[in-house]
Amino acid sequence: MQLRVRIQGKDAFINRLGRWNDPSDVARASALSAKIWADYCGGTFDTTLRSYQPSNEHADADLLEALKHLSEANRQGRTIHAYRTLRKYGKTLRNKSDVDEFVQWMLANGLQNRTVDGILCEFRRVCPENSKHLFKHKLKVNKGSSLSDVLSTEEITLVLEDLRVNEVWFYPLFFLWLSSGMRNAEIRGLTWDCIHWDSGEIIIHKTLRVDGLNTHRYFWSTTKTGKERVVPIGYSVIKVLQEHKSLMVSKGIYDYNGLVFVTPITHKNVYDSLLGKVWKRSLVRCGIKPRRLYAQRHSFLSHALAMGNSPADLAQMAGHSTQMLLKTYAKPTGRIRLPEWQRELGSIHDLVD
Repeated sequence: MQLRVRIQGKDAFINRLGRWNDPSDVARASALSAKIWADYCGGTFDTTLRSYQPSNEHADADLLEALKHLSEANRQGRTIHAYRTLRKYGKTLRNKSDVDEFVQWMLANGLQNRTVDGILCEFRRVCPENSKHLFKHKLKVNKGSSLSDVLSTEEITLVLEDLRVNEVWFYPLFFLWLSSGMRNAEIRGLTWDCIHWDSGEIIIHKTLRVDGLNTHRYFWSTTKTGKERVVPIGYSVIKVLQEHKSLMVSKGIYDYNGLVFVTPITHKNVYDSLLGKVWKRSLVRCGIKPRRLYAQRHSFLSHALAMGNSPADLAQMAGHSTQMLLKTYAKPTGRIRLPEWQRELGSIHDLVD
């Protein structure tokens, strides 16, 4: 048995109300119909019909369907994880009490506050009508230190030297990454034809994205913003890339239209878990505290800002708005230029001596 509700000229249904030949089920359906009418007259009608679902002992079909549709459209890991988590939970989230119970279930299953926050954010994303308040929470999410993703100039020098000696095949990749701030998918999808040697530029117009539904599969896509952009590279980067090209030529795997960075054995595209292992090994050897792989981009942009580059120019190069660049990447680097009148007083070592 189902209840049909007309909302803004469209039919919506509340299912699983019981059997037509069961008087008690019919009575509950009539009471639910009366409540819906009373809420409509009182101005508290829930247009999502979520609060009128008969039981939370069934999977939330509407929310699951919306998440599944979004995950198939964007192929993003966080959306897919939200969909799979709710499917595993197997209950309907009708009201705030149900959501609180779901949050406690996630925490009991070892999910961290930040992960729970991301899942509820995906719920709000696919159910924006009356669910923005339903899926709010009061969990404390630690943002971490502002220095957590930025390596100092000394650390960058140390780790690059270690990679040059101990990770010869991957050294050019990390050298370019720390010298350009490109995104992970842009590094993976970089092809030789996009490098303009004479002008010292790399044209970024495509990415090699991981398929969130199948993490061993990759597909070509546009940039995150859908726009082409130019990333300048210096002489040292050009020299390292040319040496890497010569190495690939000697191995017979160079292709003008092929990938710049491939795995050393199968010669297929590189992937984050592999690069993460290389990165972690190098940090351990250098005695540097662990940083996530995305520290390459954060370190480059933070240092480039600290050196006095125009935020607008850097934002264009990074594929961000100026506001987002300053909000996300303007982090302490240890680079501070003192005003001229302080420098004229002499060195601090002169005062000590």
